[in-house]
Parts: sequence; C-alpha cells; structure tokens
Amino acid sequence: MKERMLAAVFEGESKLALKEVPVPRIERPDQVLLKVEAVSICGTDVHILAVPPGYIATPNTILGHEFCGTVVEKGAEIHHLNIGDRVVVNPNDYCGVCTYCRKNLPNECENIAALGIHVDGAFAEYCRVSGKVAYPISKHVPAEEAACAEPLACVINGTNKVRVQPGETTVVIGAGPIGMIMAMMFKASGAGKVVVAERVPYRLDYACRLKLGRVVDVNSESLKEVVLEETGIGADVVADVTGSQLATAIDVVRKGGRVMVFGVNTRAMAQFPQSDVTFKELQVLGTWLANATFPEAVRVLESGVLNIGGLITATIPLAQVREGIDTLGKGEAIKIIVKP
Repeated sequence: MKERMLAAVFEGESKLALKEVPVPRIERPDQVLLKVEAVSICGTDVHILAVPPGYIATPNTILGHEFCGTVVEKGAEIHHLNIGDRVVVNPNDYCGVCTYCRKNLPNECENIAALGIHVDGAFAEYCRVSGKVAYPISKHVPAEEAACAEPLACVINGTNKVRVQPGETTVVIGAGPIGMIMAMMFKASGAGKVVVAERVPYRLDYACRLKLGRVVDVNSESLKEVVLEETGIGADVVADVTGSQLATAIDVVRKGGRVMVFGVNTRAMAQFPQSDVTFKELQVLGTWLANATFPEAVRVLESGVLNIGGLITATIPLAQVREGIDTLGKGEAIKIIVKP
C-alpha cells in the first residue's frame, strides 16, 4: 500500500487545494478502506465553495461524498464485506444510539458525521469509511453510474413518501441532477404525465433530450397554465427540488394532492396563503437525505431501469476537479464524474 495520495482539500472560503496527503489507515475494527473508483460532483460541493458559502464544511477536509470504491482493507469486525468487493457509500454516518437513530430515522441522527463535509471524503485515491454505511454493488454497473447511488437513494427516500400511483400526473420543479432522477423515478412508478419546470437553458435542453416529459421554460411559460392544460385540476404530486418554490408547488397541486419539499435553500423564505393547505387538504412532506434507501438504490442501479448514465455529461481526472465544480456551478453540466 502506498503511503501518500493526491486529494482535493477544502482550505476555507472558496479554496480547494490539490495536495499530497497520507493515505488513511484503518483505526477501528468497524472500518473499511476503499480504493476510490469514481466520484460524482454534487451541488453541495458547489455550495461549499461559493462566496458566501451556501453550505458549511470543515476546513482542511477532503471533499467528495457521492462515490463508489473497492474494499482494499477491512477491520476485524467487518464480516459482510470482503476484500475486492465493490461498494457504494452512504456518506452520512449515523451513530445508531441517539433518539432519532432509535426511532429508525438515521438520516436525522443527532451525531451525524458527513463524509466529504465534516470528515475526509472521496476526492482522493483512497477513502476510509465505517463498514455499516458501505453497500455492495455489482461490478456490472459502470463505476460512473454507481457513483450516483447517493443522490438516487435520497430521491427514493422522497418518492417513498409521495407514492406515485400509475396514471397520476407529477410535476418536478428544477431540472438539475436530482430533478432529472426524480422525473425518471416518477415515470418508472407509472406516472401518466411528468411535467418538468426549469429556467436554465442548458438544463432545459438536456431535459428535452432525455425525454423526461413535458418540459416547461418558466422564463417564458406559466407553469400553472401548463399544469391546468395537462390536468384540468392540478397535479397529483409536485416536487420542489430547488428548495425555494414551495409557494409555486402549493399553487399547482390539485386538491387532496401531495407536495414534496426536497431542495435545500437556507435563504429561501416562502410566502403563501396557509389556508390553501387547509382548503385543498394537502399533504406537504419534507424529505432529508437517504433513510435506509441505499439497498433500494443499489437494486435500481443493478436493474438498469433508470437512464442514470444519460445524466453524465463529463468524466474528468482529479486534477480538474475545481474546473468541474465551477462548470457545474454555472449550470453547464448535469453530472460530472471524477476518476481519481
């Protein structure tokens, strides 16, 4: 095993440095060491490096949290994984003993340790993780697609809450990677119609090319008018993937419909008539991270039922990770994969 490796280290506001660092070593019997195969750049990485930051990370931490890798070392307590196994990783390591973990809500763990945000992540050649958050995945799944297991698991946590039924009409507000995966999941669940709303030209064009459904350019079209044209009464399910469009979601959902609030924008302050929720008998459901949905994400990836590969717009070496993050921040890519 080599002693040092190249890694992308967050050094403070907008600073990401490529440097040689020690290869992590197993320190506890419940840990595994992974050789990183592929890492997907996430919007969270963009927010961490924004000025001012939209998401707070710990300085001197290796970023990167959506990835797959191969087990090269394991602690004495690891029995469900073998050397050579390929795994995907839940980057939000939960304690298992706090009140929320005991309530079967590990995604709400009071002691969560976020890989690539609070502790060293996967923009590196090797990454050390707790064995309990590593899930085996077939080597037949391309590494680039396996690296997207984390956002897929988060989407599944949300779609499990709204339970789209065959024939229902769904609206996805926001056509970034999450929005596109959400639209794919709704279609796979049997949605009769999928409407995707977006304002960024690159994403609008990409959503059209992927044939995700009816794509609405909110710069020039009224989403509400389109939804009424498609449904007559409003959508059965609306997902706000931007974190800032709750009022719009409540406006375009039908009476008795379901609204999923997925996106996170800590500066967004939605204003809407609260009575609409009462009069329309709406279910407004928040969803956060992945809650025991990694096994489902693995099965979906192994089945090939979703066109996850169609979301990948570039594959780059680790040396170009900052350029990749900047490209994603400008809205000129969907999924950029880093190969350390």
